[in-house]
Amino acid sequence: MGEYSVNHWGSHPDDENDDCFTGWDFDTLDSAEQCFRKDPDSSVMYIELDGPDVNQVRKNPNYRPSRDDDSEWQRERAMQAGMAFGCQGYNEEMGYD
Repeated sequence: MGEYSVNHWGSHPDDENDDCFTGWDFDTLDSAEQCFRKDPDSSVMYIELDGPDVNQVRKNPNYRPSRDDDSEWQRERAMQAGMAFGCQGYNEEMGYD
């Protein structure tokens, strides 16, 4: 295990949300810094470089928040309501009534 790590977070590491997506360990600061400078995909909000003599956090310029979309869950609930209560139950759950 290396002395330095680069971690990808879904929120700021200081927020204590326990949403570190992934991380890599490096033996040298130089190799860790190279990884830290790379911009990850749009799901990563913050990139952290951590080690015995460094702790840096930067926001990912590619970050795009995901939509809070419950449409899949709504369709599942509607299917369950439809099986239990027929078309009326399905329509109520989907908001058609």
